[in-house]
Amino acid sequence: MTENGFGHDQPGDSGRAAYRPEQPAAGPPPPGTGHAQPQHGQQQRLPSAKGFIGSLFDFGFTSFVTPKVIRVLYPLIVIVAALSALGFIAAAFSTSTVFGIVTLFVLAPLFFLVVVAIYRISLEFFMVIFRISDDIRTIRERGDLR
Repeated sequence: MTENGFGHDQPGDSGRAAYRPEQPAAGPPPPGTGHAQPQHGQQQRLPSAKGFIGSLFDFGFTSFVTPKVIRVLYPLIVIVAALSALGFIAAAFSTSTVFGIVTLFVLAPLFFLVVVAIYRISLEFFMVIFRISDDIRTIRERGDLR
């Protein structure tokens, strides 16, 4: 961990820098919470607390729709890629048996893996941007970033 409290390879840290504020002098937080409770007068904001429809009609852009859409979009992409691979196999078998067998064991799985990997990497890029935004907002609300 670095001197600013940011580090990598922390337990429970899934690739993001861990931020661990120092404990207040009054003592540790109550057991089982893992985090300090907000003091009187402070409200804990949850940026993703709105549903999809609420986020869609949030004209202040305080909550984002994209992370919610990505969670639905990725399984649909996997299903469409699998159906496309099956269509590719059927078309290959209608062309010739040898091409069908090659497609079944080599080309279709390769097609499926490449398509799913490209979409997964693209969607993860968007999710990382939104997680960075959430982390910066959290740090700014704590007063550590101006």
